[in-house]
Amino acid sequence: MHPRKLIRDSVGFAATQYVARAALMLRGVIAARLLGPGPYGAWNALNLILDYGPFSLLGTQQGLDQAVPARIVDGDHARLMQLARAGLFNIVTTSAVFASAIMLYVARSSGSIRTHWGLDGVAVALCCVVLINFAYYHLTLQRSHGDIGSVSVWFVLQGAIGAILGLSLVPWLGAWGLLWGWLVANAVALAYSRWRSPPSIPIVPRASRDSLLLLRVGFPMFLYQGLSLIMRSVDRIMVLRFVGVEGLGFYSLGLMALTLVLYLPDSVSYVLYPHFLRRYREGGDRPEAIREDALRSLRVLTVTIAGLCGLTFLGAREAVAMLLPKFIPGAGVVRVLCFGAAGLTMANLSSILLMTLGRRMHLVVAAVFMTAAGAALDFAALRAGYGINGVAWATFTTYAVNGAVLLWLACGALRLPLGRRVLEMVWAYLPLVVSLVLAVALDAALPGRQAASFAVRAGRIGLGAACFVVLYGAAVHPLMRGLGLRQVIREFRLPFVENGQRPPDAES
Repeated sequence: MHPRKLIRDSVGFAATQYVARAALMLRGVIAARLLGPGPYGAWNALNLILDYGPFSLLGTQQGLDQAVPARIVDGDHARLMQLARAGLFNIVTTSAVFASAIMLYVARSSGSIRTHWGLDGVAVALCCVVLINFAYYHLTLQRSHGDIGSVSVWFVLQGAIGAILGLSLVPWLGAWGLLWGWLVANAVALAYSRWRSPPSIPIVPRASRDSLLLLRVGFPMFLYQGLSLIMRSVDRIMVLRFVGVEGLGFYSLGLMALTLVLYLPDSVSYVLYPHFLRRYREGGDRPEAIREDALRSLRVLTVTIAGLCGLTFLGAREAVAMLLPKFIPGAGVVRVLCFGAAGLTMANLSSILLMTLGRRMHLVVAAVFMTAAGAALDFAALRAGYGINGVAWATFTTYAVNGAVLLWLACGALRLPLGRRVLEMVWAYLPLVVSLVLAVALDAALPGRQAASFAVRAGRIGLGAACFVVLYGAAVHPLMRGLGLRQVIREFRLPFVENGQRPPDAES
């Protein structure tokens, strides 16, 4: 893949992800305002089923991610189709087992989800899970074939339809409107994905020896991602269990902001993973084949995400006060959790590097310890009486430490000398420290902190953002030297950059 295509795919996919995420975040803000903390918390409780649904595949998707690019490189079309049919068989089987198990569990439960949604709501949510699982089958094959554009449109359709239709139904159906809107959105997005898929992509499942191969290859990554999901959702589970639905409604604002910031690194990692697999295979399975690309991507992402975290911190309290005054108790959670995105960024990129380089068990062992540590910290914060803000600080700490552990392991897998590994760790975490200190200092120094006026609050956000961008940019500029960013910009061949001189097209 030519660098120009990689850059355009990464930026284009990230842009569409932000469109989709902006639509869903708008849905969240408006729905929270219309529903109030209690019903909005109930909606986020149901989302736990939606979050865990794709993990019912037991590693099939991760196995396809690993195996499909290799068979494309080998040019073995017959074995590729056999692999796809085996993957589809696994998806059908595991999705059916997951849906049956959840329905049986909820039928015998008296918890918050059963109380607020009943079996009907859970059944609709499980239909959404099945649609998403089938869509991921198509998306994995499209991404491996380099069709990032179709993948991007799927996310836009899912997010836009889910937001617009869901919000339009809220006045009549309440939180149920969000659920019905999400069901329709996933049905339409799956239909589009199938329409855009090549006719050769099979739609008839067939069990074969590749069915077990996909589970064996993908299970370590599935186990890691499953444990990571537990680590990223245990705070919600704790809040729901010990604080209640309303507390989860307040806490969910922080999760909304965290997810929005994370879509940039998640999008880049989504594009980089098959790229790293191809480069590693073509480079004779040598870490050196992907080392410089990986370290450059890490530096750019850590600097960018830490900056976005600081801007989110500065604007969070005023934005919540202006848009969602009933959710003021959740403003502190937003300001803390947003910085967790920096740790998750390092963890995400490090995880795909470790998977590419065959260090799967490193991920699993690290995830076991960090998941247990995160749960213990969250529980301790609640038992000590620190409430949802204490849980947010415990979660931020877990994310930051987890990112450091995985980054250290990834640098070792890339065969970096000890001194270089330490230096990469410092460069990765320095932007986060600078952003955190600078954001806290500006927040304390800026006037109008307690102002009730909308204009004053908006002005404070604008002034804080302007000061932060200037000061943060000056502080991290030395970290960006030597990364070839000017060449990255030229890859887009913008007239005002090239002064009218466009480089010749390269084969993509």
